[in-house]
Amino acid sequence: MQDDHDDDTRAGDDAKLEALLRTAGPRPQPPADVTAAVRAAVADEWRAAVASRRPRRPLAPWLAAAAVAAAAVGVGLLAPGMLQPSPGIATVARLTGAVEYRHAGSDAWQALDAAASVASGDEVRTLPTGRVSLRVPDGLELRLDAGTTVAFDDDDAARLQRGRVYVDAGSGAGAFTVATALGDVHHLGTRYSVALAGDTLDVAVREGSVAVDHDRKPVVARAGERITLQRDGRLLRSQVLRYGEQWQWAQAVAPTLAIDGRTLDELLAWAARETGRQLVYTSPEAAREAEQTVLKGSVEGLSPEEAVAAVLTTTPSLEHRWAGAQIRIAHAATGEDPR
Repeated sequence: MQDDHDDDTRAGDDAKLEALLRTAGPRPQPPADVTAAVRAAVADEWRAAVASRRPRRPLAPWLAAAAVAAAAVGVGLLAPGMLQPSPGIATVARLTGAVEYRHAGSDAWQALDAAASVASGDEVRTLPTGRVSLRVPDGLELRLDAGTTVAFDDDDAARLQRGRVYVDAGSGAGAFTVATALGDVHHLGTRYSVALAGDTLDVAVREGSVAVDHDRKPVVARAGERITLQRDGRLLRSQVLRYGEQWQWAQAVAPTLAIDGRTLDELLAWAARETGRQLVYTSPEAAREAEQTVLKGSVEGLSPEEAVAAVLTTTPSLEHRWAGAQIRIAHAATGEDPR
């Protein structure tokens, strides 16, 4: 009875494997020189094994060739440098300086460029001059500060090994987990930073809320709050501004807004969000002008503050001012002062 059960289990496993292989399609073939080298090595090994045994009926030529070819493909796929990465789960939205990545199972780091795709299991590290913004399929952005290493478990989870990351979940992104050695950080629709340095985990929330696993109990932090956790279990809660110097590094690697065909209001809203400020129109005329002004050109390479200043030089009827937690926009015709 047990043998029958084992046979049924094996049959079911074989059917699942067959379906998986059919879905995956044909395996990529190794280069010709690798195939030839492996064929020769396998043939030598086979001849040595045969010579050490009693004479036996030789394999049919076609069967021996098939066995060697199969071995060549198998060894080729397992050889270093030929590991096939999983499908991409993140793309580069913006990159500055030197950034590297490596595939799961590989020791070789390679330069990450704007055309690269990060796969499940890959690690990404930024060098002292590098920063990068990565985007997963649902629109969530993960920005890495200089000196940061992150491993991607999937498109909804990443392990922060060192350094600092900024998460921008946008409006349509789903849940995401930043795992660290000192606790996992979960959120739902928010923007926040996570920094890991030695025995200290620092989580600052710019918008929304996050939950940090701590001593088997989640610790919740809301917008404007910071939580600092120590490896020995100590926890400190404090306040943090949603704008200012702390967030400058994340703004510096924010994906540039393509303004061509967009309205001035859209640009101002983007700048307000990136800088952690509130967009305020001091009059209905100012709001109407911004909504009706269609932009052309590009602000590539400019910070949000620089982009607003550059665009508004072409719209002299509007004036702006960065006033603490606000961007204030006034219409010159009304005599309103953006202050």
